[in-house]
Amino acid sequence: MSPRRRHRGERGGASGGRDVGRSEPFPVDVVDRGNEFHVEADLPGLRKQDIEVSVRKDTLQIAVDFGDGDEGRYLRQERDRGTARRVIDLPDPVDEKQVTASYDDGVLWITLKKWHQSKGVDVE
Repeated sequence: MSPRRRHRGERGGASGGRDVGRSEPFPVDVVDRGNEFHVEADLPGLRKQDIEVSVRKDTLQIAVDFGDGDEGRYLRQERDRGTARRVIDLPDPVDEKQVTASYDDGVLWITLKKWHQSKGVDVE
C-alpha cells in the first residue's frame, strides 16, 4: 500500500511537524492607514499574559507562549506548543509611546502611530 499523501495544511502525526502551508508560527496582517499602522494577529486559545508586544523604532515584535500541552504520548498534535515570535519590520518609524494593543476572541490588535519628525521652520 502506498503512503498516504499529506494535504496542504496537514501536519504529521505524533511528531507534531510544522504546518506545510504556513512558514510563520502565526498569521499576521499589517495595514498602512496613513498616519498609523494596524496589525492583526490570529492567536486563538491564549491568555493576555501569554502575549508580549514590544516596539523599537520601525520594528514590532510579538512573542507568545502557547504552553507545553498535556503530558502523555500524542497520537496527533496539530496545535502549536512552546514559544513563538514574529518580528515585523515596518516601512516607517513609529512613536513608541503611541502604541496600543488589545486582545479579544483570539485576535491581537495593535495600533502604531507613525513618528513624524518635526520639520524646521524657515526664518525670514
